[in-house]
Amino acid sequence: MTSSSAAVRAGVIPSRAGNADDLCPRRRRFGSLITSLWALYLLTFRQHLHGRRWMVLGLLLLLPALLTVVIRLLAPDAPRSVTELWMVFMFIPQVLLPLVALVYAAGIITDEQEEQTLTYLLIRPIPRWAIYVTKMATVMTTTGLLTIVFTAVTFVAVHVGGDLGLSDGLARFARVAGLHVLAVVAYGSLFGLISLLTRRSLVASVIYAVVFEGLLANLEFNIRYLTVIYYTRLLACRLIEFEPVQVRGQTTNIAAQLWQLGTNANLPQHPTVVQATLVLGLVALVSTILGAILVARREFHVKTPEGV
Repeated sequence: MTSSSAAVRAGVIPSRAGNADDLCPRRRRFGSLITSLWALYLLTFRQHLHGRRWMVLGLLLLLPALLTVVIRLLAPDAPRSVTELWMVFMFIPQVLLPLVALVYAAGIITDEQEEQTLTYLLIRPIPRWAIYVTKMATVMTTTGLLTIVFTAVTFVAVHVGGDLGLSDGLARFARVAGLHVLAVVAYGSLFGLISLLTRRSLVASVIYAVVFEGLLANLEFNIRYLTVIYYTRLLACRLIEFEPVQVRGQTTNIAAQLWQLGTNANLPQHPTVVQATLVLGLVALVSTILGAILVARREFHVKTPEGV
């Protein structure tokens, strides 16, 4: 008998069969976890697409397209570039995207508490942090799909019958839709985190959206670096061609001038495309991780039908 076989029999060195036996339960548990998380994802996604919430949001998201149609009917000579700037690059990211993210993300856990369904999630063999991450992924998916669809509707309303060719139009829309999805994902992760930090999450999120994203982001102060809309606008200026204008003897685009990003067309004093994209991505990632940690450590007081 060799020393290795003796060691195996003595239990010092685990046998290959023992390793396989140990791995099977782990694989089954992992597979069961993935199945449960996928079921939770699908259930939450169906909940997002049922009820009146998404219908009301759908009507609101159609507003820029309807306004565009009205403008084209009442002022057929209005430049499409100006209409696009105000509807696609101002109204949607400044007003509608924070609203959509707020509606879906602010109640990511509190809605479950109010509907008395959080208990059924907590008693499942699923880590709490995984529940939050899965529900946040569903929020990102839902808001991202809504953003793409209704941005496309507005984009078509602006450019149909215009001089923008099909290939150029598709390329331009792809950039616009990508920017909007990146922004709504960042907004959703932030509002989800805020909902875990305060009981008045709706009020706090509205204050953030109005004061920071609506007011301070439009001022030439360093505090605008803390807003999502600043990086969204910067990416738009760097990735999308706007109508050029002359300001103080320098050529810039109308969007950069409107958003007070400077008169130099290259925007040298602002972050690059890679830096701005990384910032928005990190906002979403860090906010989601922090939210998952809070959910994992928090004790939730769950309402029951008996009011206990």
